[in-house]
Amino acid sequence: MMELVRFFKALGDETRMALVSFLLGREHTVSDFFPNDEKGHAAMTRHLEILLDSGIINSKNNGSETTYSISNESMRRRLMALGITASDDFNASGQEELDIKEVVRSKYSKIANEGGDCRPGGCCGKAKFDPVLVSSQIGYSDEEISIAPDANLGLGCGNPIGLGSIHEGETVLDMGSGAGIDSFLAAKKVGDTGRVIGVDMTEDMILKARENAQTYGFQNVEFRWGDIENMPVETSSVDVVLSNCVINLVPDKPSAFREAFRVLKFDGRLYISDIILTDELTAEQRNDRDLICGCVAGAVPKKEYLQMMEDAGFKIQEISEDESIGNEQYEGLPVASLHIKAVKKCA
Repeated sequence: MMELVRFFKALGDETRMALVSFLLGREHTVSDFFPNDEKGHAAMTRHLEILLDSGIINSKNNGSETTYSISNESMRRRLMALGITASDDFNASGQEELDIKEVVRSKYSKIANEGGDCRPGGCCGKAKFDPVLVSSQIGYSDEEISIAPDANLGLGCGNPIGLGSIHEGETVLDMGSGAGIDSFLAAKKVGDTGRVIGVDMTEDMILKARENAQTYGFQNVEFRWGDIENMPVETSSVDVVLSNCVINLVPDKPSAFREAFRVLKFDGRLYISDIILTDELTAEQRNDRDLICGCVAGAVPKKEYLQMMEDAGFKIQEISEDESIGNEQYEGLPVASLHIKAVKKCA
C-alpha cells in the first residue's frame, strides 16, 4: 500500500509529471533540464529524489554526471497505461518564470505603507487582521509587543530574541529587519554601549523602520538597505545574528546562510525562526504569488534547511518546532515554524 501511495504522490506534481514524460523519451542528466541554472539544478534534484524513492526512475553515475531513466520496461508500460506520453522537450509549467525578489519586494512595500497580512488568505489590509494577536501567538510577551507598537506588523513566525541570550555591549544584526520590532527588542538588551544593525531589501520597510527608531527614541539602531545574500556589513563584526521568517523568502538560501556566517565573530550566535515545509507543494502552489509572499512557496523541508546551515559552517545547538502554526495561521497548509540556535565554529 505504501508503495502505491509513494507512486501516485510522486506523480501528483506538474514538474515531476513533466520529468517522467521527458524520461519516457530517453535517459537524461540534470543539465538537460536546466543547462546553465544552478538553482534549477537544485530544484530538479529534489524532484528527482522523490521519483527515485517512488521507484519510478533509476539513476547511474557516469563520471562527473548522474543519468536518470525510467526504472524498467514494466514501469514504462505502467506509466503509458496511465496516459503519460513521451516528450522530446522538458516543460515543467506553462506559467511565466517569476522574479521572486520583485514579487516579495512589491508585497512588503505595500504592507509597509498600508499594513495588512502577508499570510495566504490573509486580510491584506482589512481591519480584522490583528498583528498584536499574531505576535502573541508566536511567542512575544505583552511587554515586548508594546515596546514599539508601530514596528510590530505581525509578520514573524516566532520570537528569535527568546532563543538565546543577548548581552549588554554586543553588536546584533537583524537579517530582514522589516519595520524594526526585533531590532528594537535587541537594542534594549545591548544597551547604550551596544548597537543593532537591521538589513532589509525593501526600501519602504527601511524608511518605516528609521521613522520608528526616531519615534521611539532608539539611538543605538541603524537600518541599512540591502539583500541578505550580500549584506552591507563588515566581516566578523557582529556577535549575534537574528532572522525572523525571512530566509524562506530568499531564492538563494545558501548564500544567505553563508553571509550570516561571514559577518559573525568566532563563537557568534545565530537565532532563527522560519517557516519550513512538512509536505510537498504542487508546481501551481510554488508559483502562487500569495504563497511566495506568505512564506510558504519558497520554504523547504526541515532536513534541507538544516543541511544548508551546516554547509555554511554553523554548528546547530538547539532546535524546536511549532507544527500548530499551519492550522492556526496558514489555512492548513503543510508548514511548521522552526526555531534554531546555532553558533559559528571555525574548523
